[in-house]
Amino acid sequence: MISKRKIHFLWALVLLILFYILLYSVIGQGYFSHSDYDSYTRQAACWWEGRASLPENVPWLEIAEYEGEFFVSFPPFPSVVQFALYPVFGMNMPDNLINTLFGIGAFVFVYLALRRKQYSELYSAILALLMTLGSNLFYLSVTGWVWFSAQVQAFFFCALCVYLIFSERKIAWYFSFAALGAAFACRPFQIVYFPLILYLLYKNIYDGKGFVRTILSCVKYVLPLVLIGALTAAYNYVRFDSFFEFGHNYLPEFASEPQFSFNYIGSNFLEILKLPKIVDGSLMPPKFNGTLFFLVNPVYVMLAISWFRQKRGAKQRIYLLCLILHFVLMLSHRTMGGWQFGARYLVDMIPFMIVIIAQDRTLLKRSYESKFPVMPVILAATGVIINVYGAIWFYTAA
Repeated sequence: MISKRKIHFLWALVLLILFYILLYSVIGQGYFSHSDYDSYTRQAACWWEGRASLPENVPWLEIAEYEGEFFVSFPPFPSVVQFALYPVFGMNMPDNLINTLFGIGAFVFVYLALRRKQYSELYSAILALLMTLGSNLFYLSVTGWVWFSAQVQAFFFCALCVYLIFSERKIAWYFSFAALGAAFACRPFQIVYFPLILYLLYKNIYDGKGFVRTILSCVKYVLPLVLIGALTAAYNYVRFDSFFEFGHNYLPEFASEPQFSFNYIGSNFLEILKLPKIVDGSLMPPKFNGTLFFLVNPVYVMLAISWFRQKRGAKQRIYLLCLILHFVLMLSHRTMGGWQFGARYLVDMIPFMIVIIAQDRTLLKRSYESKFPVMPVILAATGVIINVYGAIWFYTAA
């Protein structure tokens, strides 16, 4: 028999999987199908041949040309997964299913992280649905498109990072920073949360014997992140003769305009405040560069509520600084993600919200008292309706 303690997790997981099955069916996508937007598969194939460059340019992918050679212009980690699977699937990599499995895994680790902070099964399940099925992560994880794979895997590894740093086992802390390193090698801006995770590590270790001694004790746990960062930088150097270049600066679209500029911040902020419109009786979200971010990702509302409910100690201040820095860097990019549903760049911020929402003592008290999670349910239901509709719209009508 299924334990009553697991029933809420199981129904939430089944609900998530059923919606994935629905989307696969609606868009006619086979479970082991391969995406045409397969930069990471092509890169993995090249690694098996002992080279970093692609044999040719692929017009429909963002391929960087440097000194007469062609390279994938994205951070490399998603190809690591496909490299391991390449001997089995070859170029018929089921990259759509791989991305969906990472989406499911993200739900699992959000749930487990909240359980580790003593939230009830029900509250953890609802909040995990809010952050995954009820956010833009859902439509991003339906397909294995190169633009989406890195985001979904970064989300997964960030959720894993938080779950592991919440552990009391010291071995888990090494893997927490390794997970942050993997997230960085998917989406480099995720490194802005390093101070937050370092602070949580510091609090785990601190035993009253002084700041310097505690910081020195932290160093060994950070080494996996340093190693992954060094390997990523070395791979950049092999391709572009620069430790910091991932390839986007060699795309034609950035030949005349810089990839990053503070001049973009104002206009980009307005992009993520746009509202859907009613056209011929149908709801039509904006197709390019974003929609009102907290409408399509209602977890931002939950974050704001939780933030104002708690005292602003060191953890909260560090988190806020990390979040602001992430926003500034994101808004400094020339585009806000191009053709999309919702505000997909805003998904990158969601996993670390666990740290703040987990500190919401009002919500935690209601969880202890087995009170119905009114606000999380309203927000999760709103997010699920919007994102399932948006996913169908994006893959069938947009």
